[in-house]
Amino acid sequence: MNLMKIRSAHFIFAPSVTYADLKPIYPELYRTFLKESEQMPEDEAAVEIWIDRDMKDLAKNKKPEGFLKQNSIKMVFPIRDGFVEFYIYYKVRTQDIYRIADAIDRVLKKSGLEYQKKYDKMLRYANSK
Repeated sequence: MNLMKIRSAHFIFAPSVTYADLKPIYPELYRTFLKESEQMPEDEAAVEIWIDRDMKDLAKNKKPEGFLKQNSIKMVFPIRDGFVEFYIYYKVRTQDIYRIADAIDRVLKKSGLEYQKKYDKMLRYANSK
């Protein structure tokens, strides 16, 4: 299969989905992202701290921070009104985003939550194609 190089994959949930609905799958979702993006730190305690931080937000039905480390593939939960979404993003176009998105997709499918997966929907780059 010949895949185009892209910058981002977006997971946009149905209007009925809340941040709190992500709580049961979030630890697996976060770890899958780190593993597939090859950013899993050797110190598992760091991962637990990051997940715990976001689980506290999800328990309050708030947007989690995600993974925003410098010079890495990011998992971003943008501030949006009306629906829950997140995206994975890399500063350059790559085919790796498809692989990472497919792994995340498998985790989300197990959750039963309704969502759509779209690619390269960053407003910042909409006019650069």
